[in-house]
Amino acid sequence: MASKHRPRAGRSISMVMVILVGNALGWAHAGQINSVDAVLDRYIHALGGVSAIAKVQSITMRGEIDGAGATGKASFVYLAKPFRTLIKITGTDGAEVTAGFDGTVSWSVDPKGANIDKDTAPEAVRRDADLQYALHQPSYFKKLDFAGVTNFEGHPCYWLHGTTNWGKDNNQFYNVQTGLLEGYRFQVDNSSGAVAIVLFQDYKSFGGPLVATKVTFRSGERWRTFTYRSVSYEPVADSVFELPQAVKSML
Repeated sequence: MASKHRPRAGRSISMVMVILVGNALGWAHAGQINSVDAVLDRYIHALGGVSAIAKVQSITMRGEIDGAGATGKASFVYLAKPFRTLIKITGTDGAEVTAGFDGTVSWSVDPKGANIDKDTAPEAVRRDADLQYALHQPSYFKKLDFAGVTNFEGHPCYWLHGTTNWGKDNNQFYNVQTGLLEGYRFQVDNSSGAVAIVLFQDYKSFGGPLVATKVTFRSGERWRTFTYRSVSYEPVADSVFELPQAVKSML
């Protein structure tokens, strides 16, 4: 009789181990979370909560950029207020590139001259300048569905699949264990139709909501990584986002 019970006990022990390991890895949440709202609410909580996100009205980030084919790391400073942005990039050779969005016009200036972006969907540019994007995500989608749990870049993730208001396919992946955003896979927002991946890593706090301090963009064999060394929430003057004269002359 004892021999008949051993296999049954062995299966019970194995099942307990599966449950314990699953809980340790955060898989237990997979059975509890099965909607877009649940995933996004957990993400907001993981970042620090609604209040922490809503308090961010200005931000200044400084860091480095590395990428495929680069001979060294460029430096950058990024400044933003709600729906206004400015980034200044200085290459290893001292050459500067500046780009921004004043709420209406998306522009850039490099050693070759000024340019106004007329290829990227304006709604996409505005979304990227939303400092409280984590609180407003569904409003940028005409369709956003919970697609289950999947593996993304080696991590079990909740998968949200959507179509933006401007018609682009967009996939979001949130870590099952932490609730934090692991990355995107999406159609780029210009007319090229290319597919890109963005990875978010090394979340840290700088006195506000958690910030992914390592952000990598990949498309085909091309990649670029932004590493944030400092983040400040001190006020940024509105004048910072005024259009450069070279851009004004193009309007």
